[in-house]
Amino acid sequence: MQILFAHQNYPAQFGDFGAYLARNGWDVTFVTSAAGTKPPPGCRMVKMTPHREPTKGVHRFAVSLEKAMINGQAFANAAIRARAEGVNPDVVVAHAGWGSGTFAKAVWPACKFVSYVEWYYRHPPVDAVLAAKRQTEEDARARALARNAPTLLDLAEADLVFCPSRFQARQFPERLRRDMVIMHDGIDTDYHAPAASPALPKALAGIPADAEIVSYATRGMEPHRGFPEFMRTLARLQVRRPNLHAIIGGQDRVAYGPARADGRGWKQAMLDELDLDETRIHWTGLLPRKEYLGLLQATHVHVYLSVPFVLSWSMIEAMSTGCPLVASDIEPVREAATHGDTALLVDHTDIDVLADAIESLLDDRARGQALGRAARAAAIRHYAASWIWPWRDQVLSDLVRAG
Repeated sequence: MQILFAHQNYPAQFGDFGAYLARNGWDVTFVTSAAGTKPPPGCRMVKMTPHREPTKGVHRFAVSLEKAMINGQAFANAAIRARAEGVNPDVVVAHAGWGSGTFAKAVWPACKFVSYVEWYYRHPPVDAVLAAKRQTEEDARARALARNAPTLLDLAEADLVFCPSRFQARQFPERLRRDMVIMHDGIDTDYHAPAASPALPKALAGIPADAEIVSYATRGMEPHRGFPEFMRTLARLQVRRPNLHAIIGGQDRVAYGPARADGRGWKQAMLDELDLDETRIHWTGLLPRKEYLGLLQATHVHVYLSVPFVLSWSMIEAMSTGCPLVASDIEPVREAATHGDTALLVDHTDIDVLADAIESLLDDRARGQALGRAARAAAIRHYAASWIWPWRDQVLSDLVRAG
């Protein structure tokens, strides 16, 4: 059977799973606009290139829809080229909301279309962290609804809908979530595993052997992922624990939510605000996968913070690696971890509480290790790709065979 994955970025949620399907006999194609990417062995990749940006001056509610339609056109053009070269997928899986894949059935009318949904915008937003620019209640509600238009188009075409968590599914109106297949993308729990003799990446070799290591990893340093609160907590812990070293992975950018009005990144803003010993803070940037794993294996406490939003893979990877974990006490985290069993869950906006939780695991290493073992067991039970990928393979195969 032939399957085509469409996503603005690659590999995103589809790369590893697509490679798995290719190893198991599927004919796999990826369509993406990401530059400098190569397909996994046995797969092909087709590039889509939007021909322009949204029109300047277009109605503010229509910007995301026009952008999605431009992306949809780029996908359709790429799909037509692929069709001419013999690509005729039985099923197309597309990340909803961006336009990638929206017109799949316009090119391949007989294909099964699977929409992968991540987020439905609501008002008031459950993930709000900063006060919105002044707008009326009516305007805010209308804007949220309009932002869902690209996703709603995909749902109208879908033969099947995947959603990675119950929390994300609950953001959608009830009538839209009734037929969703809710299942995480799957984590390689064999790879993300504890090590008998963990070692930090070579770039961090200068950290003393007796250091207390607290780690934090994020795509972007922003309020959505609790970065300001982590840094304020770190400032307190540095005073109380002279051997504490913080290792911070990620980029100084905003991936979710608005940028700062003053033009500074949140990293610089926190360095300006706080009295920190920067010799005990280690900024790694984005780490290669192997070095990132080494960091998780060596940390004494890993901190995952977030507002109610899409749960990062990094939290499940930390659980699978057996990290002693302190995380935000929010619904998407509670879906994966249990306070006092697999992690310590706290209100991360309370700096005192967050600091005390981290300290408690630094002081009681045995408890932290017990939490880590339980977290790994939970990750294998609920999130292991070793059973999720075969299950998804079966769901997609059944969809095609159903005709």
